[in-house]
Amino acid sequence: MSKQSEVQIDEQAILEIIKTKNVHTFFQPVVSITTKSIIGFEAYSRGGGGGVCVLDPAMLFHDELKPELKVNVDRLCREKAFEQFKPIYDGHQDMCLFVNISPEILPHVETGSMVLKHQVASMDIDFDKVVIECPLNKATTLEVEKFSSAYKELGFRICLDNCSADDSFGQIVSRIEPDFVKVNQTFYAKDERKDYSAKALDMVVEVVGRVGGMVIAQGVESEDDSIRLLTAGVHLQQGYYYTKDENVQTGDPAKMFFQKIIATYDKYRMVKGELVKRKKERFELSFKAVSSICSKFANLPEDKFEGAATVLVRNLDDVISVFVVNDAGEQITRRVHVKPAGNINLSARVMGVEKGVDHSVHDYIMYLDMGYEKFVTRPFLSPYTGEETCIISKPFYNREGLRYIVCIEMPYPG
Repeated sequence: MSKQSEVQIDEQAILEIIKTKNVHTFFQPVVSITTKSIIGFEAYSRGGGGGVCVLDPAMLFHDELKPELKVNVDRLCREKAFEQFKPIYDGHQDMCLFVNISPEILPHVETGSMVLKHQVASMDIDFDKVVIECPLNKATTLEVEKFSSAYKELGFRICLDNCSADDSFGQIVSRIEPDFVKVNQTFYAKDERKDYSAKALDMVVEVVGRVGGMVIAQGVESEDDSIRLLTAGVHLQQGYYYTKDENVQTGDPAKMFFQKIIATYDKYRMVKGELVKRKKERFELSFKAVSSICSKFANLPEDKFEGAATVLVRNLDDVISVFVVNDAGEQITRRVHVKPAGNINLSARVMGVEKGVDHSVHDYIMYLDMGYEKFVTRPFLSPYTGEETCIISKPFYNREGLRYIVCIEMPYPG
Protein backbone atom coordinates (compact mmCIF):
# COMPACT_ATOMS: atom_id res chain seq x y z
CA MET A 1 0.00 0.00 0.00
CA SER A 2 1.42 3.41 -0.96
CA LYS A 3 1.95 6.03 1.71
CA GLN A 4 -0.50 8.36 -0.04
CA SER A 5 -3.31 5.83 0.30
CA GLU A 6 -2.66 5.74 4.06
CA VAL A 7 -2.86 9.54 4.44
CA GLN A 8 -6.18 11.24 5.18
CA ILE A 9 -6.55 14.40 3.10
CA ASP A 10 -7.13 17.56 5.13
CA GLU A 11 -7.99 20.17 2.51
CA GLN A 12 -8.48 22.84 5.16
CA ALA A 13 -4.90 22.38 6.33
CA ILE A 14 -3.65 22.67 2.77
CA LEU A 15 -5.74 25.78 2.14
CA GLU A 16 -4.19 27.29 5.27
CA ILE A 17 -0.71 26.46 3.97
CA ILE A 18 -1.54 28.19 0.68
CA LYS A 19 -3.07 31.22 2.41
CA THR A 20 -0.13 31.76 4.77
CA LYS A 21 2.49 30.62 2.23
CA ASN A 22 3.88 28.47 4.99
CA VAL A 23 6.22 26.38 2.83
CA HIS A 24 9.93 25.78 3.35
CA THR A 25 12.40 24.67 0.67
CA PHE A 26 15.27 22.22 1.19
CA PHE A 27 18.06 21.99 -1.36
CA GLN A 28 19.99 18.94 -2.52
CA PRO A 29 23.14 19.53 -4.60
CA VAL A 30 23.58 18.19 -8.12
CA VAL A 31 27.30 17.54 -8.39
CA SER A 32 29.78 16.96 -11.19
CA ILE A 33 32.47 14.64 -9.90
CA THR A 34 34.86 14.99 -12.84
CA THR A 35 34.89 18.80 -12.63
CA LYS A 36 34.74 18.73 -8.82
CA SER A 37 31.91 21.22 -8.75
CA ILE A 38 28.23 21.75 -7.95
CA ILE A 39 26.18 22.60 -11.03
CA GLY A 40 23.03 23.42 -9.10
CA PHE A 41 20.46 22.41 -6.51
CA GLU A 42 17.15 20.59 -6.64
CA ALA A 43 14.39 22.17 -4.58
CA TYR A 44 12.27 20.03 -2.23
CA SER A 45 9.27 21.69 -0.61
CA ARG A 46 7.69 20.89 2.74
CA GLY A 47 4.70 22.41 4.52
CA GLY A 48 5.97 24.51 7.42
CA GLY A 49 8.31 27.41 8.07
CA GLY A 50 11.80 27.67 9.47
CA GLY A 51 12.76 24.21 8.30
CA VAL A 52 10.08 22.52 10.44
CA CYS A 53 7.75 20.17 8.56
CA VAL A 54 4.19 20.60 9.90
CA LEU A 55 2.37 18.71 7.14
CA ASP A 56 3.02 15.25 5.74
CA PRO A 57 4.44 15.69 2.21
CA ALA A 58 2.19 12.81 1.10
CA MET A 59 -0.79 15.02 1.92
CA LEU A 60 0.63 18.22 0.42
CA PHE A 61 1.21 16.48 -2.92
CA HIS A 62 -1.61 13.93 -2.75
CA ASP A 63 -2.88 12.55 -6.09
CA GLU A 64 -6.50 12.99 -5.04
CA LEU A 65 -6.36 16.69 -4.25
CA LYS A 66 -8.77 18.85 -6.21
CA PRO A 67 -7.17 20.19 -9.42
CA GLU A 68 -7.21 23.82 -8.27
CA LEU A 69 -5.46 22.83 -5.03
CA LYS A 70 -2.79 20.91 -6.95
CA VAL A 71 -2.14 23.94 -9.16
CA ASN A 72 -1.91 26.34 -6.23
CA VAL A 73 0.37 24.05 -4.20
CA ASP A 74 2.62 23.54 -7.22
CA ARG A 75 2.93 27.27 -7.84
CA LEU A 76 3.47 28.12 -4.17
CA CYS A 77 6.28 25.59 -3.83
CA ARG A 78 8.08 27.05 -6.85
CA GLU A 79 7.59 30.61 -5.58
CA LYS A 80 9.19 29.78 -2.23
CA ALA A 81 11.96 27.80 -3.93
CA PHE A 82 12.94 30.81 -6.05
CA GLU A 83 12.86 33.10 -3.01
CA GLN A 84 15.19 30.84 -1.01
CA PHE A 85 17.45 30.16 -4.00
CA LYS A 86 17.91 33.86 -4.78
CA PRO A 87 20.72 34.47 -2.20
CA ILE A 88 22.60 31.43 -3.54
CA TYR A 89 22.14 32.63 -7.10
CA ASP A 90 23.32 36.15 -6.30
CA GLY A 91 26.64 34.71 -5.11
CA HIS A 92 26.92 31.99 -7.78
CA GLN A 93 25.19 33.00 -10.99
CA ASP A 94 26.43 29.89 -12.81
CA MET A 95 24.30 27.70 -10.51
CA CYS A 96 21.07 26.12 -11.76
CA LEU A 97 17.90 25.49 -9.77
CA PHE A 98 16.02 22.26 -10.53
CA VAL A 99 12.30 22.71 -9.83
CA ASN A 100 9.56 20.14 -10.23
CA ILE A 101 6.39 20.59 -12.23
CA SER A 102 3.59 18.08 -11.75
CA PRO A 103 2.31 17.02 -15.21
CA GLU A 104 -1.09 16.46 -13.57
CA ILE A 105 -1.63 20.21 -13.26
CA LEU A 106 -0.99 20.98 -16.94
CA PRO A 107 -4.50 20.09 -18.21
CA HIS A 108 -5.92 22.45 -15.55
CA VAL A 109 -3.71 25.43 -16.37
CA GLU A 110 -5.13 28.04 -18.71
CA THR A 111 -3.71 27.97 -22.24
CA GLY A 112 -0.72 30.25 -22.64
CA SER A 113 -0.21 30.61 -18.89
CA MET A 114 3.25 31.90 -18.08
CA VAL A 115 3.11 31.93 -14.27
CA LEU A 116 6.47 30.18 -13.98
CA LYS A 117 8.10 32.70 -16.33
CA HIS A 118 6.82 35.62 -14.24
CA GLN A 119 7.90 33.95 -10.98
CA VAL A 120 11.47 33.64 -12.25
CA ALA A 121 11.53 37.10 -13.82
CA SER A 122 10.31 38.69 -10.58
CA MET A 123 13.35 37.26 -8.77
CA ASP A 124 15.74 38.48 -11.49
CA ILE A 125 17.03 34.95 -12.18
CA ASP A 126 18.14 34.13 -15.71
CA PHE A 127 15.77 31.72 -17.43
CA ASP A 128 18.59 29.41 -18.52
CA LYS A 129 19.52 28.85 -14.88
CA VAL A 130 16.16 27.22 -14.15
CA VAL A 131 15.75 23.52 -14.96
CA ILE A 132 12.12 22.37 -15.13
CA GLU A 133 11.73 18.74 -14.01
CA CYS A 134 8.85 16.54 -15.19
CA PRO A 135 8.58 12.80 -14.58
CA LEU A 136 8.75 10.47 -17.58
CA ASN A 137 5.14 9.37 -18.09
CA LYS A 138 3.62 8.22 -21.38
CA ALA A 139 0.15 9.33 -20.25
CA THR A 140 1.24 12.97 -19.99
CA THR A 141 3.82 13.08 -22.78
CA LEU A 142 1.76 15.35 -25.03
CA GLU A 143 1.11 17.94 -22.31
CA VAL A 144 4.74 17.85 -21.17
CA GLU A 145 5.94 18.19 -24.76
CA LYS A 146 3.82 21.31 -25.37
CA PHE A 147 4.79 22.83 -22.01
CA SER A 148 8.49 22.05 -22.51
CA SER A 149 8.52 23.46 -26.01
CA ALA A 150 7.04 26.77 -24.87
CA TYR A 151 9.51 27.18 -22.03
CA LYS A 152 12.55 25.99 -24.01
CA GLU A 153 11.86 28.81 -26.47
CA LEU A 154 12.23 31.24 -23.55
CA GLY A 155 15.58 29.71 -22.59
CA PHE A 156 14.52 27.43 -19.71
CA ARG A 157 16.12 24.00 -19.45
CA ILE A 158 14.14 20.76 -19.31
CA CYS A 159 14.79 17.60 -17.29
CA LEU A 160 12.94 14.27 -17.41
CA ASP A 161 12.78 13.07 -13.81
CA ASN A 162 12.86 9.71 -12.02
CA CYS A 163 13.37 7.49 -15.06
CA SER A 164 13.62 3.76 -14.39
CA ALA A 165 15.34 0.91 -16.23
CA ASP A 166 11.94 -0.33 -17.43
CA ASP A 167 10.87 2.94 -19.06
CA SER A 168 10.76 3.43 -22.82
CA PHE A 169 13.03 6.35 -23.64
CA GLY A 170 13.74 6.66 -27.34
CA GLN A 171 10.59 8.35 -28.63
CA ILE A 172 9.98 10.60 -25.62
CA VAL A 173 13.58 11.82 -25.47
CA SER A 174 13.58 12.48 -29.22
CA ARG A 175 10.34 14.48 -28.99
CA ILE A 176 11.13 16.55 -25.90
CA GLU A 177 14.93 16.84 -26.37
CA PRO A 178 15.60 17.41 -22.66
CA ASP A 179 18.74 19.09 -21.35
CA PHE A 180 18.89 16.52 -18.55
CA VAL A 181 17.46 13.09 -17.81
CA LYS A 182 17.49 11.86 -14.22
CA VAL A 183 17.76 8.11 -13.75
CA ASN A 184 16.81 6.39 -10.51
CA GLN A 185 18.34 3.53 -8.55
CA THR A 186 16.92 0.80 -10.82
CA PHE A 187 19.86 1.51 -13.12
CA TYR A 188 22.69 1.17 -10.63
CA ALA A 189 21.85 0.42 -6.97
CA LYS A 190 23.04 -2.98 -5.76
CA ASP A 191 19.64 -4.03 -4.39
CA GLU A 192 17.49 -2.61 -7.21
CA ARG A 193 19.35 -3.05 -10.49
CA LYS A 194 18.50 -5.94 -12.79
CA ASP A 195 20.47 -8.08 -15.22
CA TYR A 196 19.85 -5.61 -18.03
CA SER A 197 20.27 -2.39 -16.01
CA ALA A 198 23.87 -1.70 -17.08
CA LYS A 199 23.05 -2.05 -20.78
CA ALA A 200 19.90 0.04 -20.29
CA LEU A 201 22.00 2.78 -18.69
CA ASP A 202 24.46 2.69 -21.61
CA MET A 203 21.51 3.08 -23.97
CA VAL A 204 20.06 6.03 -22.05
CA VAL A 205 23.43 7.81 -21.95
CA GLU A 206 23.78 7.36 -25.71
CA VAL A 207 20.20 8.40 -26.58
CA VAL A 208 20.26 11.46 -24.32
CA GLY A 209 23.69 12.45 -25.64
CA ARG A 210 22.38 12.38 -29.21
CA VAL A 211 19.89 15.16 -28.43
CA GLY A 212 22.52 17.20 -26.59
CA GLY A 213 21.42 16.27 -23.09
CA MET A 214 23.17 14.85 -20.03
CA VAL A 215 22.24 12.08 -17.61
CA ILE A 216 22.00 12.73 -13.87
CA ALA A 217 21.85 9.85 -11.41
CA GLN A 218 19.52 10.58 -8.52
CA GLY A 219 19.28 8.81 -5.20
CA VAL A 220 23.02 8.11 -4.89
CA GLU A 221 23.54 6.78 -1.37
CA SER A 222 27.03 5.26 -1.26
CA GLU A 223 30.54 5.55 -2.61
CA ASP A 224 30.07 2.24 -4.44
CA ASP A 225 27.02 3.66 -6.23
CA SER A 226 28.96 6.76 -7.22
CA ILE A 227 32.00 4.87 -8.53
CA ARG A 228 29.77 2.44 -10.45
CA LEU A 229 28.03 5.36 -12.12
CA LEU A 230 31.26 7.19 -12.89
CA THR A 231 32.64 4.06 -14.51
CA ALA A 232 29.49 3.93 -16.67
CA GLY A 233 30.07 7.53 -17.77
CA VAL A 234 27.51 9.23 -15.51
CA HIS A 235 29.40 12.12 -13.93
CA LEU A 236 26.42 14.19 -12.73
CA GLN A 237 24.92 12.84 -9.52
CA GLN A 238 22.76 13.75 -6.55
CA GLY A 239 21.60 11.99 -3.41
CA TYR A 240 22.11 11.64 0.31
CA TYR A 241 25.67 10.47 -0.25
CA TYR A 242 26.53 14.06 -1.09
CA THR A 243 25.74 15.63 2.25
CA LYS A 244 27.41 18.72 3.58
CA ASP A 245 30.54 18.43 5.68
CA GLU A 246 29.46 19.34 9.20
CA ASN A 247 32.98 20.58 9.98
CA VAL A 248 32.88 23.22 7.24
CA GLN A 249 32.40 26.59 8.87
CA THR A 250 30.72 28.49 6.04
CA GLY A 251 27.29 29.84 5.30
CA ASP A 252 27.80 29.37 1.59
CA PRO A 253 25.74 26.33 0.46
CA ALA A 254 27.90 26.00 -2.66
CA LYS A 255 30.96 25.22 -0.50
CA MET A 256 29.45 22.81 2.04
CA PHE A 257 29.74 19.67 -0.07
CA PHE A 258 33.21 19.82 -1.57
CA GLN A 259 34.92 17.34 0.77
CA LYS A 260 32.72 14.46 -0.37
CA ILE A 261 33.07 15.48 -4.03
CA ILE A 262 36.86 15.68 -3.85
CA ALA A 263 37.16 12.40 -1.92
CA THR A 264 34.95 10.64 -4.48
CA TYR A 265 36.94 12.12 -7.36
CA ASP A 266 40.24 10.92 -5.87
CA LYS A 267 38.84 7.42 -5.35
CA TYR A 268 37.45 7.33 -8.89
CA ARG A 269 40.77 8.45 -10.35
CA MET A 270 42.48 5.50 -8.64
CA VAL A 271 39.78 3.05 -9.76
CA LYS A 272 39.79 4.40 -13.32
CA GLY A 273 43.58 4.20 -13.49
CA GLU A 274 43.49 0.54 -12.48
CA LEU A 275 40.70 -0.21 -14.96
CA VAL A 276 42.62 1.45 -17.80
CA LYS A 277 45.77 -0.43 -16.85
CA ARG A 278 43.96 -3.78 -16.90
CA LYS A 279 42.22 -2.90 -20.16
CA LYS A 280 45.56 -2.01 -21.75
CA GLU A 281 47.02 -5.33 -20.62
CA ARG A 282 44.06 -7.28 -22.04
CA PHE A 283 44.26 -5.50 -25.38
CA GLU A 284 48.01 -6.09 -25.56
CA LEU A 285 47.49 -9.81 -24.97
CA SER A 286 44.75 -9.93 -27.61
CA PHE A 287 46.85 -8.08 -30.18
CA LYS A 288 49.80 -10.36 -29.45
CA ALA A 289 47.59 -13.40 -30.05
CA VAL A 290 46.26 -11.92 -33.31
CA SER A 291 49.79 -11.17 -34.55
CA SER A 292 50.82 -14.74 -33.74
CA ILE A 293 47.83 -16.09 -35.68
CA CYS A 294 48.71 -13.89 -38.68
CA SER A 295 52.25 -15.28 -38.61
CA LYS A 296 50.87 -18.81 -38.84
CA PHE A 297 48.67 -17.96 -41.81
CA ALA A 298 51.53 -16.10 -43.53
CA ASN A 299 53.44 -19.38 -43.89
CA LEU A 300 50.56 -21.18 -45.61
CA PRO A 301 49.05 -21.31 -49.09
CA GLU A 302 45.42 -20.21 -49.41
CA ASP A 303 44.02 -23.74 -49.59
CA LYS A 304 45.40 -24.46 -46.07
CA PHE A 305 43.75 -21.46 -44.36
CA GLU A 306 40.55 -23.22 -43.34
CA GLY A 307 42.38 -26.17 -41.81
CA ALA A 308 44.59 -23.77 -39.85
CA ALA A 309 41.50 -21.90 -38.63
CA THR A 310 40.00 -25.15 -37.38
CA VAL A 311 43.15 -25.95 -35.41
CA LEU A 312 43.19 -22.46 -33.89
CA VAL A 313 39.58 -22.64 -32.72
CA ARG A 314 40.20 -26.08 -31.25
CA ASN A 315 43.42 -25.19 -29.41
CA LEU A 316 43.09 -21.55 -28.34
CA ASP A 317 40.62 -20.77 -25.53
CA ASP A 318 40.10 -17.13 -26.49
CA VAL A 319 39.34 -17.76 -30.16
CA ILE A 320 35.59 -18.12 -30.71
CA SER A 321 35.46 -17.94 -34.50
CA VAL A 322 37.83 -17.26 -37.40
CA PHE A 323 37.44 -16.51 -41.08
CA VAL A 324 39.72 -15.13 -43.79
CA VAL A 325 38.87 -12.70 -46.58
CA ASN A 326 40.89 -11.93 -49.69
CA ASP A 327 42.15 -8.55 -50.85
CA ALA A 328 38.74 -7.79 -52.40
CA GLY A 329 36.97 -8.40 -49.08
CA GLU A 330 35.42 -11.73 -50.14
CA GLN A 331 35.26 -14.49 -47.52
CA ILE A 332 37.40 -17.41 -48.73
CA THR A 333 37.01 -19.77 -45.75
CA ARG A 334 34.06 -20.91 -43.73
CA ARG A 335 33.56 -19.10 -40.46
CA VAL A 336 35.12 -21.76 -38.27
CA HIS A 337 33.70 -21.48 -34.75
CA VAL A 338 33.47 -23.16 -31.37
CA LYS A 339 30.59 -25.50 -30.64
CA PRO A 340 27.55 -23.26 -30.04
CA ALA A 341 26.10 -23.05 -26.55
CA GLY A 342 22.64 -23.42 -28.15
CA ASN A 343 21.04 -23.05 -31.56
CA ILE A 344 22.96 -20.68 -33.82
CA ASN A 345 20.84 -17.56 -34.10
CA LEU A 346 20.06 -15.47 -37.14
CA SER A 347 22.87 -12.99 -36.52
CA ALA A 348 25.45 -15.70 -37.16
CA ARG A 349 24.06 -16.29 -40.63
CA VAL A 350 23.82 -12.57 -41.33
CA MET A 351 27.43 -12.05 -40.23
CA GLY A 352 28.61 -14.64 -42.76
CA VAL A 353 29.24 -18.33 -42.10
CA GLU A 354 29.98 -19.68 -45.57
CA LYS A 355 32.46 -18.77 -48.29
CA GLY A 356 31.68 -16.04 -50.79
CA VAL A 357 30.22 -13.43 -48.40
CA ASP A 358 31.30 -9.88 -49.27
CA HIS A 359 32.71 -8.11 -46.20
CA SER A 360 34.27 -5.16 -48.06
CA VAL A 361 31.84 -2.54 -46.70
CA HIS A 362 32.34 -3.49 -43.05
CA ASP A 363 34.54 -1.29 -40.87
CA TYR A 364 36.78 -4.19 -39.92
CA ILE A 365 37.78 -4.48 -43.61
CA MET A 366 37.41 -0.93 -44.91
CA TYR A 367 39.62 0.66 -42.24
CA LEU A 368 42.41 -1.81 -43.03
CA ASP A 369 42.06 -1.00 -46.73
CA MET A 370 42.67 2.63 -45.77
CA GLY A 371 45.98 1.74 -44.12
CA TYR A 372 45.15 0.83 -40.50
CA GLU A 373 47.28 -1.98 -39.09
CA LYS A 374 44.41 -3.59 -37.18
CA PHE A 375 40.79 -2.94 -36.24
CA VAL A 376 38.64 -3.79 -33.22
CA THR A 377 34.86 -3.75 -33.63
CA ARG A 378 32.41 -2.57 -31.02
CA PRO A 379 31.45 -5.30 -28.58
CA PHE A 380 28.51 -7.56 -29.43
CA LEU A 381 26.99 -10.74 -28.03
CA SER A 382 28.49 -13.77 -29.71
CA PRO A 383 25.95 -15.89 -31.62
CA TYR A 384 27.98 -18.91 -30.56
CA THR A 385 28.69 -18.39 -26.85
CA GLY A 386 26.36 -15.53 -25.82
CA GLU A 387 29.25 -13.63 -24.21
CA GLU A 388 30.40 -10.10 -25.08
CA THR A 389 32.88 -10.38 -27.93
CA CYS A 390 34.43 -8.39 -30.78
CA ILE A 391 36.12 -9.03 -34.10
CA ILE A 392 39.78 -8.11 -34.35
CA SER A 393 40.96 -7.94 -37.94
CA LYS A 394 44.51 -7.69 -39.26
CA PRO A 395 46.03 -7.98 -42.76
CA PHE A 396 48.81 -10.40 -43.65
CA TYR A 397 50.66 -11.60 -46.74
CA ASN A 398 50.96 -15.31 -47.37
CA ARG A 399 53.93 -17.20 -48.76
CA GLU A 400 52.95 -16.26 -52.33
CA GLY A 401 52.92 -12.56 -51.40
CA LEU A 402 49.13 -12.20 -51.66
CA ARG A 403 47.27 -9.93 -49.23
CA TYR A 404 44.55 -11.34 -46.99
CA ILE A 405 42.75 -10.27 -43.83
CA VAL A 406 42.13 -12.60 -40.90
CA CYS A 407 39.05 -11.84 -38.78
CA ILE A 408 39.06 -13.31 -35.29
CA GLU A 409 36.15 -13.25 -32.88
CA MET A 410 37.45 -13.02 -29.32
CA PRO A 411 36.14 -11.97 -25.90
CA TYR A 412 36.03 -8.18 -25.83
CA PRO A 413 39.20 -7.01 -24.06
CA GLY A 414 37.62 -3.81 -22.72
